[in-house]
Amino acid sequence: MRYLHTSALVRQFSGLAVPTVLAAWVYCLHSVISGIFIGRYIGADALAALNLLVPLLYLPYAFSVMIGVGGSTLVSRLLGERREHDAAAAFTQSLWLLVLSGGAFALAIYFGADTFVRLTGATGPLAVFAKDFLHAYAPFVLFPTACYALELFLRIEGAAKFGLVCLIAGGIVDVALTAWMVGHLDWGMRGAALSMGISQMLSCVPMFLYFVFRTRHVRVVARAFARGNHAWRMAYNGASEFLGEIAPSVTLFAFNHAVLRWLGDDGLVAFAVIEYTTMIAAVTMVALVQSMQPIVSYERGAGNVRAVSQAFVIGIVTTAAFALLAAIALLSFAQPLGTLFVPDSASAQALLRDAMPWIALAFVPAALNLSIAGYLTAIEAPLASMIVALLRSWLLLLITLWLLSEWLGPRGLWMTVAVTEILTLAVSITLYRLRGRRLSLPLTHMNARSL
Repeated sequence: MRYLHTSALVRQFSGLAVPTVLAAWVYCLHSVISGIFIGRYIGADALAALNLLVPLLYLPYAFSVMIGVGGSTLVSRLLGERREHDAAAAFTQSLWLLVLSGGAFALAIYFGADTFVRLTGATGPLAVFAKDFLHAYAPFVLFPTACYALELFLRIEGAAKFGLVCLIAGGIVDVALTAWMVGHLDWGMRGAALSMGISQMLSCVPMFLYFVFRTRHVRVVARAFARGNHAWRMAYNGASEFLGEIAPSVTLFAFNHAVLRWLGDDGLVAFAVIEYTTMIAAVTMVALVQSMQPIVSYERGAGNVRAVSQAFVIGIVTTAAFALLAAIALLSFAQPLGTLFVPDSASAQALLRDAMPWIALAFVPAALNLSIAGYLTAIEAPLASMIVALLRSWLLLLITLWLLSEWLGPRGLWMTVAVTEILTLAVSITLYRLRGRRLSLPLTHMNARSL
């Protein structure tokens, strides 16, 4: 059994984290810049309409996260066990799942646009903006369904920088096309949707071609299902991440309706700005956790229990430290950010000043919950990880939203996330003590050690 010094694990984590975080920032920055163009050139109603669609747009991304995290965890472990043929079969099966689900999402969004918009509660101009966006964006849905998962598999292949280059190129194209189509051609929401879809296509296609022509370990094989069906294991192992990522489809839907009830259209605009301004912090924390997971999975497959524990400590400390810095930055720059998005809405800016302290309070406990849930997924304890995801993103969050808003009104809306994360943290720590500390090695490795 090989021994890895802590400094070697830190270098390994940094090698994964730097491109992963940069990729997350690229995604966020071009989304934020697109939001600025939409808010300034199309109007606050368009920004609010796009925020109403976020629950629907999260679904393909959430599926990509589930297959990407569940599949990459499985493939990393199989490579650690030197089972390269099984790893290739698992990867190929994940591609089939992504293609089939992407096609299904595209058809559903295009033909069900009217139904989806009606469910959001949008009326008048908001409904028109939302329908225009969905009809133009639907043909491109396959690419966001596959893109995130492919980028995760590139990290295992050792080509994280290539994935980063693809995402940066897509981000630059998105900003340029949004400026041209929205700011210059005045195509409105149709232009915003086309620029987003084309940029995601340009990011995704080169990643797929890498696995066809340049890959060394994670490769596409024929008759992938002949070596066993890994699809169920990938979906099950990535279920907690899927629930965590699909949660916005439920919670944002609930939040949007609650905000409309208590604060009206101005509140919806303020909530949209909050989503944009907290996006970078949220995806960075997720990226740091996901940089820890392949190390934990690989070292577990190799039987290095001490390295598994050290990798977890590195991941959770780094994620929590970033969360603290992000909370301080959010409080410091809340007012300028509000002015940047909606310069003509003083009422929305006033709501932001009330909301931001409560939003910032949620960052550190959220980082701890994400780290523990990610670690539990990496050691293939998906049930424990799923419990954390269900509490912080679904059950406890929705209950807290209802209770606090009924009790405290608008202020209760902004307090919901912080209270939920703090309560969930108690459960996360308990689950870690019960399951995470008692690390079990894969059966193949335990059998090898007993020989």
